[in-house]
Amino acid sequence: MVRQHVRMPRSGNSRTKRIYFGHPLGVTEGQRFRTHDDLYAANVHRFRGRGISGTAEGVDSIVASGGYAGDRDEGDLVIYTAMGGEPVDGRITQDQVLTGPNAGLVYNEREGLPIRFVRGLDIRRGKAQGGYEYAGLYVVEEHWGSRTPKGHLMWQFRLVKQDGEVLPDDVEVEIDADMTDLERAAARYVTAQRRVRNTRAARAVKALYGNLCQICREPVVVDADGTLYSEGAHIQALGEPHCGPDLAANILCLCPNCHVRFDNGALLITDDFGIVDGFTRTRVGDLYVQQERHRIRTCYLQQHRSRWADRSQGL
Repeated sequence: MVRQHVRMPRSGNSRTKRIYFGHPLGVTEGQRFRTHDDLYAANVHRFRGRGISGTAEGVDSIVASGGYAGDRDEGDLVIYTAMGGEPVDGRITQDQVLTGPNAGLVYNEREGLPIRFVRGLDIRRGKAQGGYEYAGLYVVEEHWGSRTPKGHLMWQFRLVKQDGEVLPDDVEVEIDADMTDLERAAARYVTAQRRVRNTRAARAVKALYGNLCQICREPVVVDADGTLYSEGAHIQALGEPHCGPDLAANILCLCPNCHVRFDNGALLITDDFGIVDGFTRTRVGDLYVQQERHRIRTCYLQQHRSRWADRSQGL
């Protein structure tokens, strides 16, 4: 659900405009602006000369001008690098931290708050020489941390345009007669935190484990006749930039709680199927695996851990 024009308290400078989430009144997608001042005057972006507008309690707009080497803009899909890290020629020279607006982007992901996305035009040397274009509302689908070649911690966010889900060409959300009502509802229920995909491979893995979570083994009973609910969790995520395959070897059967913890790096899995708390780095259990019938590939576990480089070092 989109919450448009939600008013929040002023932050910092008393002259700063109030934060709000949603389309700017009187502005249409594709509309162009010459300068940051013009964006400010039209209430598209609340700060002059700053690329991100928000606090730890949410980001309402971004002006992307290619300031970081890791940024990618493919239209409906954007890979956005967090602010900070003392960039030089687009490459960070210090660890980035999830505070301030960076933490706000994580909050957007959790709460499904939309971001007004503004695209810089004719970018040269980190500046938009051709002005700016309002591209519409985007949501934060996921975030991850990785190490640069110089060893600095870099945080990135996957933004997708709100009016559609970005999937690889060869992956579809299947809705067919074999699905239960719960699976059918899950396939249609799209959130900003993650996309629930019920592919044939995911359904096969869930059936193999009888809808019992491979991490906590706690049953999630959803109706009076004892029907259990689980979710198919891709280890190496589908879609750009992770490009994980939709194969049983890349899928876990998880309960919703363990799924969201795994997706956000709060739980990591070692190559020998140990379950590690991502914050304390302690082993808290072992993944239940029917190894003869479910051959999980360690390369997918390694790729998942690499997305949380601040937590997985030494695992």
